[in-house]
Amino acid sequence: MKKIVSIITLFIATLFIGCGGVKLTPEKQALIDEQTVLYTQVAMWTEKNRVDGTNYSTGFHIPVNTEVTISKISGKAIIFMMDGEKITYITQTKYTRLNSNQMLDRLFSAKKINLSGHSPATIENINNGAVAMGMTKEEVLLARGYPPFHATKGIESDRWKYWRNRWMTALVTFKDGKVSEIKGTVS
Repeated sequence: MKKIVSIITLFIATLFIGCGGVKLTPEKQALIDEQTVLYTQVAMWTEKNRVDGTNYSTGFHIPVNTEVTISKISGKAIIFMMDGEKITYITQTKYTRLNSNQMLDRLFSAKKINLSGHSPATIENINNGAVAMGMTKEEVLLARGYPPFHATKGIESDRWKYWRNRWMTALVTFKDGKVSEIKGTVS
């Protein structure tokens, strides 16, 4: 009998882990339960109500400071509501190197990003998801989001590779912390 109970327990645990179960802190669970309003901290693009962790820039642009509520967090996705639409962010740990809990902290916050210290042209670029010469790394993150880390060593690096889609890439080079070269289409 003990052996059957152990096998059933092991099966249920394996099923839970295989389905991408995530242990949420009480604070993160409260975000979902209370439908807390959060704001995007970087730009994202959604195609067919899906945002891919590889950070392609195709489909509908979701700018920084967009109001959202979180519906669900799993091991592989964050589901959020934006303007009445259900959007699924696919974590893609191969490209993000972060799990859904960590991506939640990176992508959303209870506070808006203060853009008042940036020039009007830069604010326009950030709001449109565009990268331009002279932008800082922080401004590029706000405008374009994080580069996939399988091709970019990290945001400390001076060369960030972005994908427009599966076939088109762009390389952003920084010198002294500002964009000094752009090869390809970034947004």
